[in-house]
Amino acid sequence: MAHARANSVPAGEYRPSSATASWSLAAATGWTVLAVVLRDFALLFPAGMCAVLWLQCRQRLVVDGQCVLRFGLHPTLLDLTTAEIVCTGRGWWQELFFLGRSLQLRDADGNRLYLESWLWDAPTRAAFVEAIGDGAHS
Repeated sequence: MAHARANSVPAGEYRPSSATASWSLAAATGWTVLAVVLRDFALLFPAGMCAVLWLQCRQRLVVDGQCVLRFGLHPTLLDLTTAEIVCTGRGWWQELFFLGRSLQLRDADGNRLYLESWLWDAPTRAAFVEAIGDGAHS
């Protein structure tokens, strides 16, 4: 198991891309308006999917010393000192459209942190990978 260097990930708050949040909210609104105008309420399903994507964009990561707290739809507390890389992830389009595995981190207690490439920017993901080290498993 690779051990983290606690000061490799700068302390602070990390938020997903605001562009993803804006596009998902616009798409949800568009699908909802289209459903009402056409009176086809089956179109509310894609609207709901876009709304859930927007909710996922509202999450945030807080790095505090050796711990990472994720606030949002699936709250998590990850210990960076015992964390390892479970999966290195794939391209954003593979993760989003083909349910490909995203960057996954796991600590000694079994807590997992997922950093999807279509949601988190490359420097944020790289900082966490660098902090964990070379303990990648696929």
